[in-house]
Amino acid sequence: MLSLFSVELGLMVVATTAPSQRLRDAQGRQIRKLRLSVTDRCNLRCTYCMPVDAAFMSPQTYLTPAEYATIVAELVELGIESVRLTGGEPLLRVEFAEIVAALAAVGVPELSLTTNGIRLVPFLPLLAHYGVRRLNISLDSLDPQTFAAISHGHYLDTVKAAVATAVQQGFQVKLNMVVMGGVNDHELVPMVEYAKGLGIEVRFLELMRIGYACHLGSDRFISAAAMIERLRQHYDLRPVPRPLDSTSFNFETACGGQIGFIASESQPFCGHCSRWRLSADGILRACLFKEAGVSLRGLSQRERYAAYEQMLGMKPSLRGAEVHHAMHQIGG
Repeated sequence: MLSLFSVELGLMVVATTAPSQRLRDAQGRQIRKLRLSVTDRCNLRCTYCMPVDAAFMSPQTYLTPAEYATIVAELVELGIESVRLTGGEPLLRVEFAEIVAALAAVGVPELSLTTNGIRLVPFLPLLAHYGVRRLNISLDSLDPQTFAAISHGHYLDTVKAAVATAVQQGFQVKLNMVVMGGVNDHELVPMVEYAKGLGIEVRFLELMRIGYACHLGSDRFISAAAMIERLRQHYDLRPVPRPLDSTSFNFETACGGQIGFIASESQPFCGHCSRWRLSADGILRACLFKEAGVSLRGLSQRERYAAYEQMLGMKPSLRGAEVHHAMHQIGG
């Protein structure tokens, strides 16, 4: 069992040099969500994310819990409402508990977590203690052989047990499945039924041309429209309203299924995107599909506010075709 503890932080946010209009860019997009990577390391090697022999940053390059807290406190003051902890696999970060405690102490309105679930169960008491109730858990197959082929790991039973335990303990769980043609696209209906049995949502993600995934053939890509066409053969899909800046568009079925689609390739949502990303080594990026970013490490508070202002002008209005930085270093 992990020990629960609090972190006291003496932080002062001076807004006199803050960007105008509280992180609203020239296109009217309000930046209110932060994807915060705490490590680039992972205990899986998913074929759409990284090679088996992936190289990782030195832990000495990672932001400290106090550095995360300082940056996030400033961004919350400017209007960030939601912080999602990501990786790599965030639960591999040695100081993960300290980071969660530090972020909770600065008053983040909503803290959530994306994880592959392998190390999740022992962390559930800590997450509950600090109000992290929303979990996105990656699960690309319900077949042990397919799961192992995609992830290079034999953890399917571990992940399924983590999903069930989190649901039983009252966490709001969503499953994320990256759909690939000829690999796991035959599992759309089984995954809907699996999620429905647990009373949770499954989200089907289009394969994105990011980093290592760029080497995959075009035959691996399955559009959300094609997925929907297949699912309509089994279900009556009823649209569910979502916020304008949602990454997914959603449906429910007459039998109680909850299905979302993240169609970043075929239906980009750049025009309403409300997200920034902070990597584990302190690079702030306005877009997952932009190589450029600004390092916040070692900056004074005035310099950081200037960086936030600069970031408002770096968010593109249209999505690029592909980007070659490593997905596991940017955060999912």
